Amino acid sequence: MKAVIMAGGKGTRLRPLTCNLPKPMVPILEKPVMEYAIELLKSYGITEIAVTVQYLPEHIKQYFGDGSRFGVELVYYEETSPLGTAGSIKNAEEFLDERFIVISGDALTDFNLQDGIDFHVEKEALVTIFMKQVENPLEYGVIMTDKDDRIIRFFEKPSWNEVFSDTVNTGIYVLEPEVFDYLEEGVPTDFSKDLFPILMGERKPLFGYAAEGYWSDIGNLVQYRKSHEDFLDGLINLPLPGKEIMPGLRVGENVVIEQHAVVNTPAYIGSGTTVRQHAKLYPYSVIGSHSEVSSGSSIKRSILWNDVYVGNNSELRGSTIANGTFIDEGTSLFEHSVIGNQVQIGKKVTIKPEVKVWPKKGILDNSIIQTSLIWGKKSTKSLFSNHVVKGIANVEITPDFAARVASAYGASIMQGKKLGIASDYHPFSSLILQAFEQGLHSAGIHTVNLSPTLSPMFRYTIERESWDGGVFIRMEDVDNSMKVVIEFLDEEGYPVSSDFERKIENAFWQEDYRRAPYDRIGMNIPVGEHKDYYLEALFERINPRSVHESDFHLVVNVQFDNQESIIAKMLKRLNCRVFSVPSETTSQEMINIVRASGAHLGVWIDDKGEKLKLLTNNGNWLNDDQMLSLYVLLSLRELNVKEYAIPVYGSSELDQLAASLDGKLIRTKADARSIMKFGGTVLNVQFDAMFALVSILNMMANRKESLSQLLKLLPDIQLIRDQVDCPTVVKGRVMRKLMEETRDQITDLVDGIKVYHPNGGWTLILPDIVDPTFTIYSQAPDLEFARKTSESFKNKIKTYQQL
Repeated sequence: MKAVIMAGGKGTRLRPLTCNLPKPMVPILEKPVMEYAIELLKSYGITEIAVTVQYLPEHIKQYFGDGSRFGVELVYYEETSPLGTAGSIKNAEEFLDERFIVISGDALTDFNLQDGIDFHVEKEALVTIFMKQVENPLEYGVIMTDKDDRIIRFFEKPSWNEVFSDTVNTGIYVLEPEVFDYLEEGVPTDFSKDLFPILMGERKPLFGYAAEGYWSDIGNLVQYRKSHEDFLDGLINLPLPGKEIMPGLRVGENVVIEQHAVVNTPAYIGSGTTVRQHAKLYPYSVIGSHSEVSSGSSIKRSILWNDVYVGNNSELRGSTIANGTFIDEGTSLFEHSVIGNQVQIGKKVTIKPEVKVWPKKGILDNSIIQTSLIWGKKSTKSLFSNHVVKGIANVEITPDFAARVASAYGASIMQGKKLGIASDYHPFSSLILQAFEQGLHSAGIHTVNLSPTLSPMFRYTIERESWDGGVFIRMEDVDNSMKVVIEFLDEEGYPVSSDFERKIENAFWQEDYRRAPYDRIGMNIPVGEHKDYYLEALFERINPRSVHESDFHLVVNVQFDNQESIIAKMLKRLNCRVFSVPSETTSQEMINIVRASGAHLGVWIDDKGEKLKLLTNNGNWLNDDQMLSLYVLLSLRELNVKEYAIPVYGSSELDQLAASLDGKLIRTKADARSIMKFGGTVLNVQFDAMFALVSILNMMANRKESLSQLLKLLPDIQLIRDQVDCPTVVKGRVMRKLMEETRDQITDLVDGIKVYHPNGGWTLILPDIVDPTFTIYSQAPDLEFARKTSESFKNKIKTYQQL
């Protein structure tokens, strides 16, 4: 006996899941629903199968092929235009030369097909329809039979006042080849609307078989979700994929469930998927293959297809997520929300119940989505974020992605140029760097690899060697999520300009890659030792002998792996006694160690080698304002600088400090490029922790003052900081309204809007260039006035968002 699987359905009611996928390919527990139909037919010895296709047929053909992988023989019949359920099988008339069974490629059932076939034979039927009782028959063809099971009435998709039975047509038929006599080739014909009424009118043997077992046509999103729950509840007598590792939990191969992750059953987890520590899967969670559920996230009654990433502390409640979707941290998706494939969802997004998002959309950070996103394509974010390219390791930033970025970068500069490249010590950084280097070489760009190193050392080498630019790749741990950061530097070692970022970005999105001729590709150029040059540059700016004679005792905590050697080497040359503590040492533990050991100070350096934190011998950490004040004091008093650049939000008290030192402060944009360029060198204590440390030790040694004594020279800064969320899409409107609000006041627009108060002080409203937030800085002679002013602007920003 042969079979026909009708697989031409578009699945309109399943959109957005079926926007780029035919309905038979929609997965149930990872397997396309049509695969279950094939397995069911095969279990009854039916292996010669015709497949009628029409909508996106290549998806079906590519997956199933000739059927040999599934132990059957598949022959495809494609409609160039829709022919209806009956008209489509007319195309396969030559193949269907004996009794055959028709089954829908988008229905899920465990019916006993042999019992239905035996019924058909016993009744000597021309057509037998498998029937099933359902609670809601409105979406189906309602059937009434007489006492002999002959169909006497048929009504397709009735309204409630037309419902005369709860028994419906399941779309599974046993047919004799004679039915082709009633079908005209190339003419759209439907079984229920056209063929069956004709057969009933002619009193042909048309019977209904009351099938027992499970059946669902996966006709809408609710039924699609229900079928998963029914499978997990054991209501469907079909083989389940995966292996049951505990009651109610089935998993594929190479599944990782980290310690402290919680999985409540029933649930299913596909092959290669990782559930991170402290993630929680509630009952009826279905996670496809090669997905990742990050730390702190919770998933309840949700279905995730393959290659889905769920960021830290996100929550999914009754959602359905298609292949390749990325959900950033802190995001919430609520009941019956449905996300199409390859959607990029930003941080702290809220997607309200029943919202549907069509494929390849982008949702900006902090957005609240209350209506479905269908038409058009929203831009999520640029390639660059805060002057770097950053993304989750091997999720957003992969070797192939890095190679494409490198090709875009290579296309943005002249062929034959020489770039410095480097990474930190992390093995994944090295992997990404290798891919990046190959992309540059393919564009005809030569490279000098300085790995492994730190960002400040790399910047200085670029400046010293006068190469044509550089790329530094490092890892960054952000809330237990490892991210890759790609930094681009110009020929002077500064972060590249915004104009050049756009140039790279345009080449990337337009895929405007230059490929050099095979005999003019870029090459890797060997380089000598560069670390010693960097140290020599630092020592040239201090009095090493003075520091050497001071015999400083330091407690040092560095946040980067395997690179303490450069710190140790530097401090050893300065005759410092160093007690190194593990990177995970807490602030309080550092305080205790410094006090107990009698150290001169505690030192903490971030994973980039850029940010320095200091702890006095009395056990007091310096805050950010104190560190900036210390850098002003250091630069104007010790480094012979007359004018020094600080971020625009720097406190007004710093001007008084500068004046007392016969110096002047220049406020610039709060980015590294603006501040470093003003100083004329990448060696800047605000962005180089090692340079800052040796310079501060030098100042302590020269002045014979402890850090606690130096702090007494610094002003007491009273600066209010506040932050307010604001979706990126309305930031422009908020800024415009703030400008209108302050048009009659004295303002400074160096970076954000800085409003000067008549009674002294100022408030700075600074929109974040990456995140959907505003930071408000406020300073006034009366701290309470500054606090109230900050709160006033915070409320205005919230109000302007709603206009």
